[in-house]
Amino acid sequence: MELSAVWTRGRTKGSDAIWRAPGRTMRVSPGNQWRCANGADIIASLDAELPPDPTGKVGEGGRGGVGHRAAWLYRQDGDTKFTLYGYSFIEAMYLETVFTSADTADVRWAFDAWHSVARPVG
Repeated sequence: MELSAVWTRGRTKGSDAIWRAPGRTMRVSPGNQWRCANGADIIASLDAELPPDPTGKVGEGGRGGVGHRAAWLYRQDGDTKFTLYGYSFIEAMYLETVFTSADTADVRWAFDAWHSVARPVG
């Protein structure tokens, strides 16, 4: 994953990894392995677990060894101006990345970081 700005690794909770930059937070966690489910079923299941009323939803084909991607964007949630829940799927598994920032005008960095998720080589 490629990140702009200076990031420091925060506390890790279980299998979740947390990074912080001024005014920004990113949480990365491996998702459950799905068996006998297609992409539409998985995305519907994830959608049911997320907060209601997203500002937007994105679905797209993958690249860099990632099968497909899905994201939900929320704005004006308490003190956080926006949150991007991004999912990158590799075969029967997925990686969840959650980006938050107080700057609602600058969501491009979160989309860029989410799009940079790639399958490790080797």
